[in-house]
Amino acid sequence: MDAGGENVKAKDLLTAIQVDAAGEMKKLSTYAYVFVREGEKETNQLLVQVETNKIVLKQQANTRLTLNQFVKVLNESKEADIYFNEELVFGYRLIEEGIVLG
Repeated sequence: MDAGGENVKAKDLLTAIQVDAAGEMKKLSTYAYVFVREGEKETNQLLVQVETNKIVLKQQANTRLTLNQFVKVLNESKEADIYFNEELVFGYRLIEEGIVLG
């Protein structure tokens, strides 16, 4: 999903995940984790913090963010913008282990 240069709101990401899960990769349960790009690598060692109209993902050793946990946060804060540290998230792509936000 690419929001065409606009940041992704929680409700938009939820809708896109549901559409993708209902499509060719039918089981949402096959997407176990949420990843973000950290330099050249991807990490799923993330902590979620909800602030006013912001969902902020931060790198946190020994804490793997599951997609189920993330969807729960998205549902509770549908109008929130999604950030990794201070950077807005503009889309995502599916991988075998989950989704990569970017």
